[in-house]
Amino acid sequence: MAIQGTWICVDIIGSRHGGDVFIHSGAGARVARPLARCAKGFGLDKKGEAVVRAVIEAALAGREIPKIDGLYVETHQIDTSDGTPVGLVVWVGVQPPTPRPVYNGWVLDMQAMTTRTSGDNVDLYGDVREADEERHVMYLFTYLNPEDVWSLVGGYYDALTGDHGDLIESYWSLQPGGQWVHFWSSGRLHLADGGGTRLLYGITLQLEERKFESNIASLIRYSNATLLLVEASHKIPLTTVGRHAPMGEDRVAHVLEQVDLAALANPEVPRDAEQRLSIDGVPFIASTFALHSAREKHGDPVAIVLLVEDDASTAESAAS
Repeated sequence: MAIQGTWICVDIIGSRHGGDVFIHSGAGARVARPLARCAKGFGLDKKGEAVVRAVIEAALAGREIPKIDGLYVETHQIDTSDGTPVGLVVWVGVQPPTPRPVYNGWVLDMQAMTTRTSGDNVDLYGDVREADEERHVMYLFTYLNPEDVWSLVGGYYDALTGDHGDLIESYWSLQPGGQWVHFWSSGRLHLADGGGTRLLYGITLQLEERKFESNIASLIRYSNATLLLVEASHKIPLTTVGRHAPMGEDRVAHVLEQVDLAALANPEVPRDAEQRLSIDGVPFIASTFALHSAREKHGDPVAIVLLVEDDASTAESAAS
């Protein structure tokens, strides 16, 4: 038995919910499977799997971790800001541990739409948050890749309608300071008070790389427009892109107060119908339309395109 060693992150809540060790990620990549179904991918034979399982189960139970001759063993627990254990990062191998991947723990309140983050590096998101600070999700996604909105909106829908213990996951990327940072996150839905309380407890892994598209951001970058992406049914603002981005929470709330999202559900209203509004006394023209996706996910997001009224008039004159 030769266990070469790799960092493995255990989904603690998922393991307890399913009654078996559930692996969140390993070797810096998504796994989302029980240990028995992914052990071979880590180069573990039956004996190696049994050793790794024994280490994990001892750590989860709070027992002394068994010492094994010839093997390096290291564990690191990830707790959310309210003290809930969500992840156990484990190394078992004949080689000394390599640098540990970056993991953060978080809790998302689906009623308040706020997150609290803790863990290895909360500065990754570029939103100047403090560890354990409660902030609206819009701050977390200030520099979000717009194409990731579809999967995130689908995840929100699942969290708002799903059952206790459901696994909700997403790949996503941010670009704070002009540099892309990539993540894979998964969370477990916690219901209390007869469903009146919905919390999502999760783990985020920073990825070394990720293949993704960024077409919307590229289109907006070369115009004077600002794009606000929103989950329409619950009016959850996700991110802003373009000339006036990032927009603060108060400004976004002011826009949503003035824009008629319900018009999207009315087939008699043209999809490119314009609405006039003001932001800090500056007149804007807003076009609102749904961003339908071919993906089998619930809750299509809505795009609000904002253009300063003078800019819109100039554009119309140039086109005529």
